[in-house]
Amino acid sequence: MNKQEFYAALTASNLDNHKPRFEELMKDTIRYHLTQIHDYNDVPIGGSRIGGTPDLPEHISWPADNQGNPLSFIAQLNLQEIKPFDTYHVLPDTGYLYFFYDANQAMGGYSMEEKHLFRVLYFDGPQEELRCPDFPASLSAQFGACSLTCETQVSMPFRRSKALSFLSAEEKDVYKEKVWREVESNKTLGYADILQGEMEEFCQIVTHKDFTGNFKQFDEPEYAAVMADAKDWLLLLQVDSNEADASMMWADMGRLYFWIRKQDLEKKNFDDCWCVLQDM
Repeated sequence: MNKQEFYAALTASNLDNHKPRFEELMKDTIRYHLTQIHDYNDVPIGGSRIGGTPDLPEHISWPADNQGNPLSFIAQLNLQEIKPFDTYHVLPDTGYLYFFYDANQAMGGYSMEEKHLFRVLYFDGPQEELRCPDFPASLSAQFGACSLTCETQVSMPFRRSKALSFLSAEEKDVYKEKVWREVESNKTLGYADILQGEMEEFCQIVTHKDFTGNFKQFDEPEYAAVMADAKDWLLLLQVDSNEADASMMWADMGRLYFWIRKQDLEKKNFDDCWCVLQDM
């Protein structure tokens, strides 16, 4: 929703006395609206889309896992289309981002050993170099193609976040049921629409060289500086279970989340992104 809709929902739910607190927390997000593609001739090559097949330059091969199995194509973002909605001015001005994920959905994001099960690729070259590669014959997980249109909306923290502790238990119920209701959501930047738990610290721990599966290890004082840097993780792309439009289903009505550190985004380094799958 946009700011006006959010404020109207607060007023209608008798929560507008908390408006200043909500304003402090609010972050902009780039929301994507999906339109099914029935004929690729109807859309420009390199256009932003979820599902279908990617428009890759010839020198970039369709990515595969470490066993040679091709990854499923999830989305491509034309950054020139999206940049006008980037109110934080952190995305590259030009280029194309491509997102791929394990066809068997075996990656939850809990170990660096899973890193070969997803890929984020970046190409900053002319549209004329883009081609639509053949769909890999051994890849069964193909999703319906949908073009994307963008809108700047607001995002808020997870409803069980400590950041919303200023709400009483009764107010939290009202907020959940009448203000911030769960809807299908595909987006970039802002807060993730979480299904299980907040992911910034999760990404920081899982990708750290000392992580061996013990999350509590990072509660120790020697990791305080490491954990302080969890704030640097940004939501690069959230992809919902777009079942109706794209025939996607992530586990049990889940979502895919692709994350990147702001320092890597500044350097246009997409090799160290992280991917997380959460479901209901």
